[in-house]
Amino acid sequence: MSKRALRLGGVVLALSLLLAGCAGTAQPTQQSVDDRDLVQSSHAAVDALLTHVRGTLDPGKPILTASFVSIDQLTESSSLGRMMAEQMTTRMTRHGYTVIEMKLRDAIFIREGMGEFMLSRELQDISRQHDAQAVVVGTYAVGSNTIYVTARIVRATDGVILSSHDYHLPIGPNTRHLLRTQRR
Repeated sequence: MSKRALRLGGVVLALSLLLAGCAGTAQPTQQSVDDRDLVQSSHAAVDALLTHVRGTLDPGKPILTASFVSIDQLTESSSLGRMMAEQMTTRMTRHGYTVIEMKLRDAIFIREGMGEFMLSRELQDISRQHDAQAVVVGTYAVGSNTIYVTARIVRATDGVILSSHDYHLPIGPNTRHLLRTQRR
């Protein structure tokens, strides 16, 4: 091989290595965010809630789940909020708890500014109807690239928080799509 061919080969190799190094340090774009594992996030949240529950929960006594709602509009949810509740119901059931599904979202309303301390009369009535010991509730707030979630287990009779867990989800194609569908 000629010296010129060797130099050219060396330049090509150096450029290839330089480009490969740059490709490895590129920052992800909003479109490339991996948000496929929303189920795992919900299941991990339930595990954390159950690990840190104050007192005991009776696996044989019903627990209600409610759709997670927007922190800015406590009377609104989305496909994301409904799916988080569904996934948490699955995990609670797998842990051996008796869970009653709450599809009537309008029956549950937590007063703005008092959500941590007082549940609505309707929820107390529904809890009594089903002899429920607790309710899994949650809120979410949408940031520029993150969804901040708070999940709680609340005693049905008096609204006392038995367990609380904060976590976050990346905003990617899946979460963005699930957030588009709001429902009152």
